[in-house]
Amino acid sequence: MSDRADNERNMKTAMAGGKDFISALPDDVLGYLLSFLPSRNAVWTCVLAKRWRTLWKSVPALRIKDDRQGWHDDEDPFGLEHRPEEFANADELEYNSRMFTFVNELLRLRDPTPLNVCEIFSSYADMTKNDEDEAFQRIEPWIQYALSHKVQVLDVYADSRTTDLAPVSSHLKRVELTSVQLEGSLDFSSCPVLDVLEMSDCTISGSILSQSLRHLEIEDGSFDYGIRSRISTPNLISLKLDQDYGLPPLLDSMPSLVTASVGESTENELQNVEESFSVVLEGLSSATNLELTTPFYQNSVFRMDLKWCPMFSKLKTLLVNEWCMAANFTGLVYLLQHSPILEMLTLDLDMPKYELQEYRLIKTIESCNSKEQGYNSRDQSLLSKHLKVVKIICGKKDGEKVERILKILCTHGVPSEQIDIQ
Repeated sequence: MSDRADNERNMKTAMAGGKDFISALPDDVLGYLLSFLPSRNAVWTCVLAKRWRTLWKSVPALRIKDDRQGWHDDEDPFGLEHRPEEFANADELEYNSRMFTFVNELLRLRDPTPLNVCEIFSSYADMTKNDEDEAFQRIEPWIQYALSHKVQVLDVYADSRTTDLAPVSSHLKRVELTSVQLEGSLDFSSCPVLDVLEMSDCTISGSILSQSLRHLEIEDGSFDYGIRSRISTPNLISLKLDQDYGLPPLLDSMPSLVTASVGESTENELQNVEESFSVVLEGLSSATNLELTTPFYQNSVFRMDLKWCPMFSKLKTLLVNEWCMAANFTGLVYLLQHSPILEMLTLDLDMPKYELQEYRLIKTIESCNSKEQGYNSRDQSLLSKHLKVVKIICGKKDGEKVERILKILCTHGVPSEQIDIQ
């Protein structure tokens, strides 16, 4: 109570006398405010006043920018016996040595305060023209430091490469990775409270494993062409998978999945191979809201997966593009047949497409062996009784396609008043 009373008294005095209001704030509040600054800026505050000399040591965040653009020629935060003018003429090797020393000194001198956030931005590989393996080795001790100090949010942006990555933490809740090449598995089995994983412009050559993960987003993800990656996240609630190139990853069962958006690579048509198992659709079959898009009419993983007859028993909203129109609408008809509580269907004909072959049938979707799961494209009873709206998004040149869609929908009992053409 005495500390709180002193803090309140200091604030009132500062306000009454027109003095420095910020310096009158409690240390923990100042530390919180400093946590939003890049770490080097937080260190600079030590010159403001005697009270600020050590505040940076207990800031509950690390925001490290390991690139030359983040520095000015006259900066030497720790007084590492370098004259300011030396920064202007330092070559890249010398600069990177100093940057490395700065971060290591920062980690050595700060208090063992638990970290809420650790951000690491590194352009080391671009600056030095070194390989990506060395770039990751440079930042790996910083990552380990953050994990050992109970970091909750880890954000790494680095053009780097590593093999198996298996962090161990009982506090890590969110991970963001950008431009990282993973040549092995990304295993979060030892991170029991991890909730969110976001990856952007990453190369993924192995598996992604997590029992706790609930939200996964992969933007511009690059996968191996030779070996199919695997995503095993059984407690996932939301999934966004935007593939850049490579084989689509195998999706294990996700019984808690609510929302999923999967976009297939623009380079997959000649690479996709049929498998003896469902690659994508079976793993998505528990979704309530689903988007399935691909730039190809024929050789998409979605069409290949239909022969395994997944049932979308929880699906209420569905968006697909023209892949479902191939082979006399077998994809569209199948999805309508196997989504018994579907309420809204969106057909997007205005997405970019890549026709490597004529728009014609390459292969027919095989019927399921089971009569109960089999389907007939002329079956009039396929329609979900819950279907309320069919939205068709099209361009000016899609008139003929729209007419074909309207005909097939009418044939299968969709009233015209439920169709919205945009």
